[in-house]
Amino acid sequence: MAPMYYRGAHAAILVYDITSEESFLDMNSWVEELKKNMTEDLVIHVVGNKLDLASSHRAVPLRRAQEYVARTLGSECQTHEVSAKEDDGAIEELFLQITQTLVGRKFDTERQRYLKQANPVLVQETPTQSSSCCGI
Repeated sequence: MAPMYYRGAHAAILVYDITSEESFLDMNSWVEELKKNMTEDLVIHVVGNKLDLASSHRAVPLRRAQEYVARTLGSECQTHEVSAKEDDGAIEELFLQITQTLVGRKFDTERQRYLKQANPVLVQETPTQSSSCCGI
């Protein structure tokens, strides 16, 4: 049933608990699920939650999460850490980045469509060259 929840999605936010190794490992099944059922242009951001507990209960180092994300999803995929409880870690910035990426892609798509309609065949004229010194 899971695919019906994200069918047609343009972005996904995968959240794990930085205080739970199990939560981090479970994220792998969601990565595989999305890879199997979604197109490669899906914008994915990985978010470690409970940043407010990092100093006393951290189980997943940020570096480890970043390396996993780069290896499995590519270097263009973003990794963030936030605290939903404390509203910390630039949650707003996360959504802004996703929105900017999606709007930018839409703009590029529309621009390409417009250029194809406006100039279906681009003809490049080359100037004729004269053999005389004065162009006569």
